[in-house]
Amino acid sequence: MSIFALTDGRLVVGGYDFSDNVVSMNLNITAEELETTTINSGGFRSKAGGLQDVDFTANGYYESGANKPDALLGASNGAEHIITALADSGVGNASYFFKARQFEYTMLGAVGEIAPFNLSASQSADRPVRATQMNDFDTNITTTTNSASQQLGAVSSTQKLYANVHVWSVAGTSTPTLTVKIQSDDNSSFTSPTDRITFTGATAIGAQYKTADGAITDTYYRAVLTVSGTSPVFKTLVNVGIA
Repeated sequence: MSIFALTDGRLVVGGYDFSDNVVSMNLNITAEELETTTINSGGFRSKAGGLQDVDFTANGYYESGANKPDALLGASNGAEHIITALADSGVGNASYFFKARQFEYTMLGAVGEIAPFNLSASQSADRPVRATQMNDFDTNITTTTNSASQQLGAVSSTQKLYANVHVWSVAGTSTPTLTVKIQSDDNSSFTSPTDRITFTGATAIGAQYKTADGAITDTYYRAVLTVSGTSPVFKTLVNVGIA
């Protein structure tokens, strides 16, 4: 991917797609700076990386109502969310996801101006994951389907396979259900796939986050999206990464 203007970024928080409301977002991934300088340093400092952290902020236009930002953020200070940010939406593009705790939500503003909102959250558990977008963000899932295969590499014995699923729209009758599995194989045609992660069947909006321990020698991965119910329609996003 070449250098680009930020015109197709996306933000999903739990079971809510904030993309139509956000005008800016910032993901700050840091490691604590630790001093390791000794008395025989030769006059130069030495340092090591300590605890890692993630700070996330987003700014946008306030909106209330079902599935709108205020419906989640207005009642969630201190709550944990699964957050995925994409600088450029598209299957195979990079995404970042992490578990975060919401610590600040501000809203409204001056008379006569568009009412804003601001979100501030920090990493709450595990680690941030640089991942790959597995399915098309804007395509409705109405039938069982497999995502395109992505060559993400092997998972070493000291690494994990990470995946998450966001569902922000569910329609249909007879309990429409979306069940997502992450499979791996040693070839892009998936002639002998192995199930690595299976998520709980989703019947309502929400998000899930799961891991699988290495080692995994397969290098290709795909998402299997299985739907059931009468006339099911889902809006969903699946991301997979190795760390």
